[in-house]
Amino acid sequence: MLKRSIIIALFFTILMAKASSQTDEIAVETALHSLTDVNIISKQVSYNPYRLEYQLSVKQPVDHTDTAQGYFYQQIHLVHQGFDKPMVMETEGYNGRNGGNELEKILHCNDLNIEFRYFNKSKPDSLRWQYLTFEQATADLHHINQLFRKLYLSKWISTGISRGGETALTYKYFFPDDIDAVVPYVAPMPNDIEDARIYAFLDTAGGSICANKIKSFQVYMLKHEDEVLKKIPFYDLNLHYTSVGGIGQAYEYAVLEYPFSFWQITDLTEKDIPATNNLDTALKHLVSVFGDYTATFSDERNAFFIPHCYMTYQTGYYKYNVKPFAKYLHYFGGQNPTAAFLPPGIPPKTYDPEFEKKINAWLAIKGNNILYIYGGRDTWTACKAEFGASVNSKRFVIFGANHYMARIGNMTPAMQHEFGEALEQMTGLKADFAALQKR
Repeated sequence: MLKRSIIIALFFTILMAKASSQTDEIAVETALHSLTDVNIISKQVSYNPYRLEYQLSVKQPVDHTDTAQGYFYQQIHLVHQGFDKPMVMETEGYNGRNGGNELEKILHCNDLNIEFRYFNKSKPDSLRWQYLTFEQATADLHHINQLFRKLYLSKWISTGISRGGETALTYKYFFPDDIDAVVPYVAPMPNDIEDARIYAFLDTAGGSICANKIKSFQVYMLKHEDEVLKKIPFYDLNLHYTSVGGIGQAYEYAVLEYPFSFWQITDLTEKDIPATNNLDTALKHLVSVFGDYTATFSDERNAFFIPHCYMTYQTGYYKYNVKPFAKYLHYFGGQNPTAAFLPPGIPPKTYDPEFEKKINAWLAIKGNNILYIYGGRDTWTACKAEFGASVNSKRFVIFGANHYMARIGNMTPAMQHEFGEALEQMTGLKADFAALQKR
């Protein structure tokens, strides 16, 4: 048992820590209340270790060039560790999150997680789609940056994962002086609405034997489509599929998507692809990649992605190559179908190749102070950003990592060391990689 004196000392230590944290809370809340357009929604305080978090909303114009179009409130999540510490600006491509990120951990710094406009709670009452553009979305980020720079005066680093990484890079293009360095994870930068680099990747990933085995599996699943549709469970059957045309189309989309997701989100290898002599075994394998039969392509599941799918007219995207499977497909022929699905009530905009072309061209020659992280097996790495030798940026491709495993914590010690040196050169900040091992 602890001695009475030790217990009393611990009690007073806790009291002093709480008193100190209360002073902190007052200072932070006073500062937040001083910012125009910022509202405090909720607060969470942790004491071991001490962590102060706020859910906030920021008033944003629907159109940054014409405030007469009205306003909406954008959701952001603040982790406060000190006004004198750096700020990580986490640019989401979808909904906001509260879980923190690797940079916040290794730099022991503040963090702002910012929900993308038109997602979740960050949208106006009327979704006027003409204002869902990267010009408007990055102006949202700039407004937040300028507000919080009044409080946090140290270095600012932006980061984001996948579409959030693409957002961070596009933000850097439009507002290069807002951020000292960018760390985008698995950020695809397509060069077309049908980026041919995807096809080249899928034709070669895992070697020719593996690529042929994947194609043979797809052919087998298409040949047995009628039988599979009789095995679709009640849950999937009772969803809606108007965006893709019907449940038959949804199944064919699943088979066409299979190789993309095989490399992007799984750790499967050639040995895991079943022989094409047992339909139940093959169907179980297909379902293991998606987690369902056809639900991935349902209206209900795709409702979340509608803003993203709409914006592919600016960002570019990928399609499915139907040529190898033409004689087995019931619903697709001619032009390759897109992987971005919109409901019938939202017509897609004509693709503008100039938008992404100018971003990629700028990154190639002027995209300095960027540390790119990609996964060695991730399909989206085929669309990685390119840059010349004169650009002060680095790319880190983590061997064998998929879209979800391409993280600093999964780098080799040598790669972490190189990453840390580059980050310090760009920002003057030292990384504590041991912090990634702590829970």
